[in-house]
Amino acid sequence: MNLYGDKLFTRRLSLAKIQEENLPIVVEWSLSATACGPYLTPEKFNLEWMQAQIQSGVLWSDREKMFFVETKETGRPIGTAHYWKPHGGGNTITMAVKVALPEERGKGYGTEIQKFLIMHIFDRMNTIKAVEMYTDINNTAQQRCLSKLGFELMESLLYDDQQEKRTGHLYRLTADKYHSHPIYQFHYE
Repeated sequence: MNLYGDKLFTRRLSLAKIQEENLPIVVEWSLSATACGPYLTPEKFNLEWMQAQIQSGVLWSDREKMFFVETKETGRPIGTAHYWKPHGGGNTITMAVKVALPEERGKGYGTEIQKFLIMHIFDRMNTIKAVEMYTDINNTAQQRCLSKLGFELMESLLYDDQQEKRTGHLYRLTADKYHSHPIYQFHYE
């Protein structure tokens, strides 16, 4: 993983600070059930609201970062990644990843995005004690991914996904587990 300014590079992907020129496709994805897939609810962003978020610095601050994800080889946009410190969440980060193109799912991109964002968070934000992710109860691929990345199932619960109630799981990776888990210690990226 390499971090250059507002970009994070993995072996196959570039995660960059979301910019105004990315907004038309991000808004399009946020309105599309296909881009969100069966386990995410469309966010229904509008262009003006997203522009205001970028201009105010909300989407790139000490509390929150949103990345636009492209393949390194072709520069093809494939999704977004977002993490934030929830209000009242102490030293915890919540993370969400969307691979918006159905034909790009199942290629390991989601795992790659999550792994390197987790490394970025724990290696650069020394006060963070845990990263949490929510997943739909039927999203077994994501559940396998989170287990592989060292997350532990904390609880099954009803959670709010864009004002839609979903039944799912809360997974957590602690800083201690991160620092001892082989997937983060022995990687060749």
